Amino acid sequence: MPIIHLPNALRTFCEMRDSVEVTGTTLREVFRNLEAICPELTAQIITSDGLRSDLAVAIDGSILDSRGLTETVAADSDIYLVPPLGGG
Repeated sequence: MPIIHLPNALRTFCEMRDSVEVTGTTLREVFRNLEAICPELTAQIITSDGLRSDLAVAIDGSILDSRGLTETVAADSDIYLVPPLGGG
């Protein structure tokens, strides 16, 4: 099953887990199935328009392109949620 890796900032929405295994063959299916496990987390990742613009998503080391939620996910994929970096 694909594994979603959660940054510290999002762990409070999923019982402080650092990762979650979820079934799905597209990113949309994975996040839909994630909602059953961590309902509050999904709202932090997607909006009615798609992926939140202030959060990057990487699948198997590659930052997503414009396909977004239709991106294909392999059974052994690692999905990383990357929050915005501050600084300056």
